[in-house]
Amino acid sequence: MRTIITFIMGIMIAITANAQTIKGPVFDFVETARVDADMVVPKDKVLKVVYDTYQGAESGKVNSTFTSAARFINMHVDAGHPQENIKVAIVVHGTTSIDVTKDEYYAEHHGGAKNANADVIAALVAEGVDIYICGQSAVFRGVTRENILPGVKFSLSAMTAHAMLQSEGYSIIPW
Repeated sequence: MRTIITFIMGIMIAITANAQTIKGPVFDFVETARVDADMVVPKDKVLKVVYDTYQGAESGKVNSTFTSAARFINMHVDAGHPQENIKVAIVVHGTTSIDVTKDEYYAEHHGGAKNANADVIAALVAEGVDIYICGQSAVFRGVTRENILPGVKFSLSAMTAHAMLQSEGYSIIPW
């Protein structure tokens, strides 16, 4: 048994040693790994994904869903997939509603902390990522058009946004 465990650990170390992680090519604030993948994505395939996020990040931290969306784009573009064939949306609800607000409003809800999500959201929006906030969660938490970050769009509800995006062929990624 000990020999098998040692062998498996050796393989894992070798794989890790040969793995190459990179930042970019689209977003420099996340890393992805280059992989010799067996599943090939045809270059003309339009990848449409929607991330669902309802749990806000810790005070002053970046929401991991936002960085996951950036990694999705980076890894596919790095693998040679045309960026114009990658469509990403993020549906924000629950306590994540505060993560998409301007610093002043964010600080009121996070003990004076600056919103670390602001720059990440700006970068995502600049690269064509659609970010929708649930109107129901927004109203419940006092989030308005005046205190929301530029580029974030309102939907009637998170349920509505998901129904619409899925009807347009988006696949949900629930993390």
